Amino acid sequence: MRDVTPRNIGTVLDDALALYRANYKQLLFVSAIAVFPAALAAGLAQDFYMRGFTEFAGSSAASSGAAPSDALFATMAMSYVVMAAAAQVLMIGRAYLDSSVLRAAPGMLYRPAESGKSVLKGGLSRFGWYLLVYYVVNAIVGAAAFASFFVLGAAGIAAWVAFSLAGVICVVEEANLIVAMKRSMALVKGNVWRMIGYLLLVGALTAAFEGALASPVIIRQIVASLQNPDAIFQPLSIGWKVAEGLTLGLAIALPAPFTPLALFSMYLDLRSRNEGMDIIVRARELTPAA
Repeated sequence: MRDVTPRNIGTVLDDALALYRANYKQLLFVSAIAVFPAALAAGLAQDFYMRGFTEFAGSSAASSGAAPSDALFATMAMSYVVMAAAAQVLMIGRAYLDSSVLRAAPGMLYRPAESGKSVLKGGLSRFGWYLLVYYVVNAIVGAAAFASFFVLGAAGIAAWVAFSLAGVICVVEEANLIVAMKRSMALVKGNVWRMIGYLLLVGALTAAFEGALASPVIIRQIVASLQNPDAIFQPLSIGWKVAEGLTLGLAIALPAPFTPLALFSMYLDLRSRNEGMDIIVRARELTPAA
């Protein structure tokens, strides 16, 4: 796939999905190593914690007035600690996944990635810079959103959009923090509403993928609630809790490579619109090798 001409949003997304399909074995390998373990831990901890909370609520509301056991309190506390720790590890794992995918993405335009191991290893060279960009950009977006709270976080939205491609630029162009942020602002300038719509669409698609993968858990809970309105407050077996946690972990890990690919696809589109990259690429292809 060498089409780097300006495209509509639907085509930009289709190109990202095409890259995923053409390299799904390699991408899922990276996700299995970098994201799934932490996603599984977070999913299990969340399920045990939420289940413990509902069992606690059910015990408190029971007419017998029996106090929840100490074991239930201990399970809830431990699950919360594990869930919080796993969330931090998951964030770092996703950052490494993004770095690996973005490092390999330019080569994927021409041929599938050689192997999952090569993609995983390739992310190491820019991971430190990517993580720095990730933390700084999120801190700026959060501070801007807080400062503009009374105007619906307008400054936060503006910062989110302006720096949305900084991570891509940091890896693909090997730029430092300042250069990546400036380049992102320059590319997005003049395409703000297009970028807002695209980011919301990518977020909605990712949420839909995750929801579809987690649907067995949701359906089981709905069916159980219809059969017995008090089922959600009743204890659940360890086996079911593990199965639900595993499903939630998979729901996070499987769609994870799509987001960096979608941002990379938009990065190509904006470079073609603003810098005529499609003409440069075509000229290089037509120029005989020295």
